[in-house]
Order: sequence, then C-alpha cells, then structure tokens
Amino acid sequence: MKDLSQDLPPGLAKLVRTILRLQTIYICFGCIAMALTFFLVVVFRYGFNADLFAYEEWLLIICFWLYFIAAALGTWEGAHVNADLLDFVIIDPAKRRTRAIVITAIELGVTLVLFYWSSVMMIDELGDYPRYQTTIALQIPFFVPRAAIFVGFGLMGFYSALRLFVFLKLPAERFAVQADNDTA
Repeated sequence: MKDLSQDLPPGLAKLVRTILRLQTIYICFGCIAMALTFFLVVVFRYGFNADLFAYEEWLLIICFWLYFIAAALGTWEGAHVNADLLDFVIIDPAKRRTRAIVITAIELGVTLVLFYWSSVMMIDELGDYPRYQTTIALQIPFFVPRAAIFVGFGLMGFYSALRLFVFLKLPAERFAVQADNDTA
C-alpha cells in the first residue's frame, strides 16, 4: 500500500498531505543544516584553529526535531524498520488485513501513552516559567527541543489513528500480496 491519503475524506487528505509536505521540507533543511554545521566545525577547527561557538546547542534542537518529525513520517508511511517475517508468510488478504489492524491498534495504544507522558513533560516544562532550564551558552529553553517529543508523538498518534481508520475501511483485497513484475 503506497499512499493511504487517497482513502481519507478529501478535506482530511489535503490536511495530511500538507502536513507531510511540511515535514519533508523540514527533514531536507534539517539534514542540510546538520551537514553544513559539521562542515563549518571542521573548517573552523582545522582551518582557523578556532571553535564554532555553541554549535552543539543549536544542533541539539535540529536533531530532536529531525528525529521526531522523521519518526512521524515513518509512522504514516509504515516505513519503520522491523523484523516482522509474518508479512512474508501470510498470503491470505483477510489475514493480512487483520494483522495490519491489530499491529496498528497496538501501535496507536503505545503512541497515545507516550503522547500523554510527553504532554505531562511539556506542562511541567512550561510550568517553570519564568525560570526555564536553558542551555549554557545560547540560553535556549529546554522546552524547545522537548517540544519536538510532544509534537512528534502527537503526529505519530494522529497518523496511527488515520492508518487504523483506513485499514478498517479498506476491503481485504487491498491487502493482497503484490506480484513482482520486475523479475528479469
């Protein structure tokens, strides 16, 4: 199954595609920013015998957001790394559909628990105003990278719920094993 957004109501499908596009843009720019930062660290350190001031602090934010935004994107696409051999063993479309529904329901349950805990963490972080914990050099409040956890688990829960909705709606035939036409 490639694009599940085609099986959503039109307004919701448009919202999901927009969010996915924004996530993809952030992932591209985040990767470029990380690579550029490491390049500049090497240039400054070995070219000018200097240090790039507090780069760890802004990289912390970029990395947190990149990790959780990409994890949410992986949740939507069902592209997380797994060692599930049942996908290769089960051929019957009805059983494959049931398996997908059960796995997605468990994933949704776990994600909602993690989203709850991240909500508690954010409430605790924001409750410390005006004495936020901050990074040492740039004084960036810790809630900025931690908000990535909250947003990431929120998106993962949203996408898992949508995947479950779509899987419950789809007929079993859509879960049939696709024949590989590229054998030559």
